[in-house]
Amino acid sequence: MKKILKTLCALSVVVVLAACNEEAGSGAPAPAAKTNFAVSLPGVLETYGVEDPQAAGQIAPYYNDVTVYLVDAGGNMVGHAWSDDEISSRQKRFEQIVEPSKVLVFVNTGSVSLPTGAVSYTTLRTAYLSVAISGQNQAVKTLAAEDAKGNAAGDYLSVQQVTLVGEQTSFTTETSDDGHTLKKAAVELSSLVSRFEVGTVKAGTGLDALTVEAVYVNNFYNELGMTTAQQFSEVSWPATFTPAWATDAYNAAVTSGTDTKAYAYQVYAGDLVPHIVYKVDGTVSAGYKLADGTGDADNPTPFTGKYISVTGFRESGSLISQIDAHKIYKLGLESGGIVITPEKITDKPEKTKTDLIVAITVADWSISNLIPEI
Repeated sequence: MKKILKTLCALSVVVVLAACNEEAGSGAPAPAAKTNFAVSLPGVLETYGVEDPQAAGQIAPYYNDVTVYLVDAGGNMVGHAWSDDEISSRQKRFEQIVEPSKVLVFVNTGSVSLPTGAVSYTTLRTAYLSVAISGQNQAVKTLAAEDAKGNAAGDYLSVQQVTLVGEQTSFTTETSDDGHTLKKAAVELSSLVSRFEVGTVKAGTGLDALTVEAVYVNNFYNELGMTTAQQFSEVSWPATFTPAWATDAYNAAVTSGTDTKAYAYQVYAGDLVPHIVYKVDGTVSAGYKLADGTGDADNPTPFTGKYISVTGFRESGSLISQIDAHKIYKLGLESGGIVITPEKITDKPEKTKTDLIVAITVADWSISNLIPEI
């Protein structure tokens, strides 16, 4: 559990929510001076990937809901939900308030309604950490025209709808429009999920053909708080894999070539590295066998309903033990896909691997005296 919390604390917003003093207010006096204050959001984010190639910095997030928390010098926190007009303008303004010491912003929390008004860190943290991973893998949202929240017409993929968070402690002084001091907090947003963009597989030595039937992602946390996880094993793998967002039928557009599409999944960052499982069919070459013995010494052997379980990943040559937030991991998206040889294909997904130690003894040579017969 300590390792999980350490991972969460790598993000400054979560550090605030998981602070030792979780109750609101330490009693420190707040500044007496008051100011007009505005919180603004960015229009585009630079580090997201989508199914179709996009230029860096050109991927606009979809804004569904926004909640901002103003925190004073004493640690007292007040939450404010944004109206559609404020979301549309990407800015919320406060008139004549005590200048906060910190601003926290939460965007797209989905089915979780964050508390507003005076709120303790404990209450906010409990609500926020319950945000489900399903909310980070929404179906494509299509807008025929710009909506009331300022989202432009077009298609918004799952990665454009993920929960975003940000904080700011430095404020700029803006030109006053009513004679009062005006401060502004420009908040940069980031996601707490990792994105996996997955390509296809291709036949290596020992396979005459290999085709993907379906792709699944397994081994991930169900919510930001990391209290439960989906970890299907060889034994518990269901007849119908769920949830729907974690499985894809074969898509011919994923070619692992130039401008290919990808099977894409968002999972919460942390020490639980997801597994990618391919369901495949194909033909094993004569003289080769799959891991379960499928194959023939003299003839090519067709197979169907077999599996390839990718349970580990190397980054810059090193095996990764955790995944980072706001980062895209790509695999099998070049050179036609991941090269697969027969022994990597099993009869069941997440096939348990067993270490095999073979002990041998060397028999003593025996002596037999022979009498030649001529």
